[in-house]
Amino acid sequence: MCVSKSWHQLISSPDFVNTHLKLNKHHTVLFPGFFENIRFCSLPPLFNKQQLTQELFHMDPPCSPPFFVGSVNGLICLFNQRRDTYIWNPTIKKSKKLLKSSWGTSCYTKYSFGYDDSRNDYKALFIDHCGNSCNGELSNLRVVVTIYSWRTDSWTTLHDQLQGIFLLSYSGKFINGRIYWAASTGIHDYNVRNIISFDIADETWGSLELPSCGEEVFYIKLGVVESELSMLYTCKPGTTSDVCILKVRRVNVSWMKWFTIEYPQYAVLHRFDSAIFTFSIYLHKSDKGEILLLIPEKIMIFDGSTKKLKHNTAEIYGESIVNPLTISCKSSA
Repeated sequence: MCVSKSWHQLISSPDFVNTHLKLNKHHTVLFPGFFENIRFCSLPPLFNKQQLTQELFHMDPPCSPPFFVGSVNGLICLFNQRRDTYIWNPTIKKSKKLLKSSWGTSCYTKYSFGYDDSRNDYKALFIDHCGNSCNGELSNLRVVVTIYSWRTDSWTTLHDQLQGIFLLSYSGKFINGRIYWAASTGIHDYNVRNIISFDIADETWGSLELPSCGEEVFYIKLGVVESELSMLYTCKPGTTSDVCILKVRRVNVSWMKWFTIEYPQYAVLHRFDSAIFTFSIYLHKSDKGEILLLIPEKIMIFDGSTKKLKHNTAEIYGESIVNPLTISCKSSA
């Protein structure tokens, strides 16, 4: 579609893009698949199986097969098997291939994608646990963090990070300026011991204690409910899970139990027992109190009974007109 020069300048201006970003509330679910294009669907049809079939639409990503790093402000970060990394906006069909970097040199690469609003900067983060890991001791590993800055169009590398900590989640959850991972104390320790955070603006690490459950916990998963950091606790496998959200009031940080999910009898809850996969929950604005739970390879809708739709899912994606090819060189305020 062709537009006039003046119109193009208007819709490409940072002020217009930022205003559109603040006003736009339309969200979409991604359905990535190996060696195929990515499918999208807006959220409401997911609560109607017949409508979902009609609403799914396809879009070719800039690389194949696409591995999902993260999404923020309508931009999606992807990489392929050659470790080529891209920032892609499927709404305006534009992508940027990032400069080659040395990340991905280990079998334990973790990653995420976030936004620094103080500098209008998007950052892709890759964490490699390098070294001999046969005995599972973290003392034998070097943790190398590689960070891409959209603002400077460059990579930086941080060495000797996260000593004595192993990140369990493949992809971190970006929430309010920080990226979060579930973490343990060893490569062969898949029990969540605490939560590790990375501040996108300051590029510093922090940690959070887990909520107190009061019972023996079998499974713990890190995720997000709407825009809140959340933990999914399963004390009785195959029956119920409690969802806790993190509440921040000035300097006080605490966990609050929000609701309990009841699972249908004989449900096959694949990947519920693994901390390396995160979850997302979307609360449907309806009188039914429906809950959409997204875990890799599963969508579950809870409205008294559970419907399982067999599609691979990754993230809630918010559409925007942010252009990945436009590098902002504005200094921070």
